[in-house]
Amino acid sequence: MQDIFVALTQWFAATFKYPPLSVVLITLVSVGVSTTSNLAMKRFSDIRRLRRYQAEIKAYQELTKRANETQNEKLLRKVRRRKAYIDRIQKEMMTARCKPYMFFMVPFMMIFYLLTGFYTDPVTGTAIVVAVIPFHVEKVLPFLSGWIGQPVVGGFGMYFFSFYMFVGLGLGQILQRAMGTSLM
Repeated sequence: MQDIFVALTQWFAATFKYPPLSVVLITLVSVGVSTTSNLAMKRFSDIRRLRRYQAEIKAYQELTKRANETQNEKLLRKVRRRKAYIDRIQKEMMTARCKPYMFFMVPFMMIFYLLTGFYTDPVTGTAIVVAVIPFHVEKVLPFLSGWIGQPVVGGFGMYFFSFYMFVGLGLGQILQRAMGTSLM
């Protein structure tokens, strides 16, 4: 049994530790985490109410902006009267959006911790390149070299953390819109 586990672990490390398959694994993990998070949001939050609150907050912000620009006393009074209500619904929105994440925060952190260890060189303790962008970013933005990646043959190699954030931020917004959990 141990031999099978060791063989499976070695195969996994040999297959998914370096590009191009590291890109596939990290993308799948990011999509999985984002999908789970969005499903939890749909299940544990009242999206319609949150959208209504978001619309009210947006209208209040526009009213505040108009009142401040015109210095109309009547509008300023209206803004002051609604402030407590808007503060309350903003707090309620924050609570409603954070509730689902509290259930999944620890598992997501464990996944991230395990993958960070997996994509770290065991000898030197430094991050390894997991994805290669086919152009040299460091020539335009030299401060990125060493911070989010390093120059490699054929382009710029990104480390796990930076590539995960790159994929997560890009796909997260698309998945939110597709699953109907985006409030905008």
